[in-house]
Amino acid sequence: EAEKSYREESSSNLVTLRPESLANANIKTQSVTLKTLAEELHFTGKVTYNEYRLAQVSSRIAGRVLDIYARLGDKVNKGQALAMIDSPELGEAQATYLKARASLIVAEKAYDRARTLLEGKAISKGEYQKREGEYLLAKAEALAARDRLQLLGVSKEEIARAGENHILNSRTHILSPLSGTVIERHLTMGEVVEPAKPMFSIADLSNLWLIADVPEKDIAKVHQGQSVNISVIPYPDQLFTGKVTYISDTLDPESRTVKLRAEADNPEGILKAEMFARVKVLSEEKKKALAIPVAAVQREGNTEIVFVATEEPNTFEKRPVSLGPEVQGYRPVISGLREGENIVANGAFTLKSETLKGQMEEE
Repeated sequence: EAEKSYREESSSNLVTLRPESLANANIKTQSVTLKTLAEELHFTGKVTYNEYRLAQVSSRIAGRVLDIYARLGDKVNKGQALAMIDSPELGEAQATYLKARASLIVAEKAYDRARTLLEGKAISKGEYQKREGEYLLAKAEALAARDRLQLLGVSKEEIARAGENHILNSRTHILSPLSGTVIERHLTMGEVVEPAKPMFSIADLSNLWLIADVPEKDIAKVHQGQSVNISVIPYPDQLFTGKVTYISDTLDPESRTVKLRAEADNPEGILKAEMFARVKVLSEEKKKALAIPVAAVQREGNTEIVFVATEEPNTFEKRPVSLGPEVQGYRPVISGLREGENIVANGAFTLKSETLKGQMEEE
């Protein structure tokens, strides 16, 4: 007994450390005081794609897949070719455009000649108006044929080249509408695709959404622009930060909750869509309460305890306490402590370990 670094009286939960052991444990005490704390709101939710940075890619025309460049998981840039298809419809549309363009050139020359002849009074005004009408009609048909090619996904540069070279090309590339990652691919070589069928899904994974359920009682405490802390099961010790961007206007009648949406940056790609998450929101409502540092709290079984300094030198009382959830590094005191009492704020774990060691030696 004389060799022990402390003395514990189990009936009173008093623990006395020898001075040298007290120094080694680096024990520091702190007075229990009132703290002004913001209320922490805790919700559950899941990670999902940012729908403003998500694209379903499909072909604008029916065709057969000739080549596929993008694979699942590939990072692609905006405008990058994902696949190539061959489309008879595209070839027909180009032929229609070239024909309309040729007709426009002929009609335009006839119109210019008629205008010159009219000035020299070599033709009647009626003949001139006929040539003018033919020119305007040819121009409208050429513009309509060009617009159809653009609707089919042919760029202005490609249309210009086709007009200059008079070469039909029924092949076209499927381009990515944004920079991101290929998260879905729904086509195979030689497959015939239709405009309504999605071929790829592209998502910008550097910024994701967190969708959480907010109970009816907490709706008034959350609003757009609030900062949130997000934690996920695979990385329990890592916090991700985000901001509330939307709160639903509709209450779910069964769960009595509304949906909260927050955006979080994900530059390292750690967050994954469909991960379950816990969301912590700091309410702007602040209140004063007795509170102690999180480091002061230890657990024995299902009981939370703190060590309270007594009037006796180097002597501490192991005391069970009832505490609220963590708020900004503190635990609000519900019962078990009074204002002004000194508790062990640093070294409590060491003190608990020493007492447990002593209990084992006694057994």
